[in-house]
Amino acid sequence: MSNKLFQLDSKRVKPKEAFIVASKEVLYNLVHSTSGIEGVLLATTDGFEVSSIFQKEYDGSKLSAVGSSILALVQALTAEAHLTGCRSVILDAQDGKIMISAVPNDNQPMIVMVMTKQKVLLGQIMHGMSKAIHGLVHLDREHHSE
Repeated sequence: MSNKLFQLDSKRVKPKEAFIVASKEVLYNLVHSTSGIEGVLLATTDGFEVSSIFQKEYDGSKLSAVGSSILALVQALTAEAHLTGCRSVILDAQDGKIMISAVPNDNQPMIVMVMTKQKVLLGQIMHGMSKAIHGLVHLDREHHSE
């Protein structure tokens, strides 16, 4: 994996509509095949929502922006710790968890955020996210390569 997974790029363009529609199906499959997920969001690394599926009341625009900010903090932290290629972050709160993971698309790097209930099997969530990320990378190649 590239060391550029979480790098921001202000020159990024909006994903193609066909990619957005196909990505929604990938997110749907993740939510409906993995127990305990309350919401999933695909966003650009500069903080804009691409697609989402929420089973609770969430604001995708705000989550995208905050996820991008967390991303910037993670970049600074990993650089200070002399780590490269950070792929994911897990936040554990009293009533749930949030997992943020890189989607290392060649054409348009993104992040996936998964909001879960508190009692979930993290391995199962991570496996589901991994499958979804591989699907999104494939879609990026299919829809954004010239």
